[in-house]
Amino acid sequence: MLYKPTHNLTPIKDADFAERIKEIHSSLSECLVSGRLASFDGIELQYYYYLCENPVGTIVIVHGFTEFAMKYEEIAHYFLEAGYNVFTYDQRSHGYSGSGIDDHRYNHVEDFHEYGRDLNEYMEQIVRPNCGDTEITIYCHSMGGAVSLLYFHDFKPGFIKKAIFSSPMVKPRMARNFPFWLVRASMKKSVKKVGWNNAFEHTSHFNPHPEFQASGDGSEARFRHNVALRTADEHYQNSGSTNRWLEQCMGIHKYMLKKDFLSVITQDILILEAGLDGTVYTNVYKTLEKFLPNCRISLYPESKHSIYNSNDAVLTRYWEEIFTYLNS
Repeated sequence: MLYKPTHNLTPIKDADFAERIKEIHSSLSECLVSGRLASFDGIELQYYYYLCENPVGTIVIVHGFTEFAMKYEEIAHYFLEAGYNVFTYDQRSHGYSGSGIDDHRYNHVEDFHEYGRDLNEYMEQIVRPNCGDTEITIYCHSMGGAVSLLYFHDFKPGFIKKAIFSSPMVKPRMARNFPFWLVRASMKKSVKKVGWNNAFEHTSHFNPHPEFQASGDGSEARFRHNVALRTADEHYQNSGSTNRWLEQCMGIHKYMLKKDFLSVITQDILILEAGLDGTVYTNVYKTLEKFLPNCRISLYPESKHSIYNSNDAVLTRYWEEIFTYLNS
């Protein structure tokens, strides 16, 4: 079933969110297509997509660390209302996708480039065969930004012209802002105890009763909704990482911030920066802007990391800017 847009692009008010998201879930479920695909190494990825009636384009959503595709139903709704097909998937070690290790509570990857290879497989196996001749744009959040940069660099998809990077992660902040050298020292001890493919000794674990004020969200209604989704489904409760994932994550900025890496990426990239971001280092965005051939930064000074889960005022500007960019 095709989604029939009404072109109502007004962001949902925080006070109305709890009821409206139920309606959105119901309407999206009627046109949802889901399945599994085997990635380059045989690990299966769970994917989802929605096709729009008379689409003006296609959006591919790439979620962040410890997230999952179904968290993005509100975002999918806005893009569908604007007339876009929407494709998304659970990244490896997230949601219902495979991980390569037995304990699914922890995120694992042998090499961060595997995420980019997964995105390429999703594009080639699912997105391009099903989106018709529409133009494809990537919308990504946090770790999804690093994944998209790797995909752009390694596979050079000329068919993608634009990308929206919401609070992209290139250099992550460690818990309590511990310096990398201290975390690496702790990780080496953890590796000696349990090996690379088991949980980092001091990794976080799923907390069903997190504090809103300590989160990266500005909308408590959206925050509570996400907690409820995670609490109800153990597939959405991954919170920590293996030693290998941590080692890979701490190393990506060493090559992703180099001119020779960034200068070959031709996509027009809009970076939406959270001024109160406590999850990633945002000072590195200036390097992205300097060396990416087509890139600009837009600052949201009063927003925390998850700009798309902000208060009413921020969301109004956020979605106006996104659709202005898409239509430019």
